[in-house]
Amino acid sequence: MATIGQTEVSAVTRVEDLPPRVRAAVLLAMGRRPEEIGPAVGVSGRTVRRWRERPEMRADIRRVRLRLLDGALAAERAEVGE
Repeated sequence: MATIGQTEVSAVTRVEDLPPRVRAAVLLAMGRRPEEIGPAVGVSGRTVRRWRERPEMRADIRRVRLRLLDGALAAERAEVGE
């Protein structure tokens, strides 16, 4: 289980069940643009850009990216048969 902001997130957590800021952090980590993310989480793209500038949000985005990379690497290793 991982923590993003104040929210505990597991592999079975649905993105739709997460708070808007956490969903925004996940979507930003996946490379989505603030203008796309805002409507998806119920705020404006401008709000997402403001959130992205906060140090704690930047840290959350970095943590999510690392988890995504870890998952992709694990999947690749499983596919190769290591």
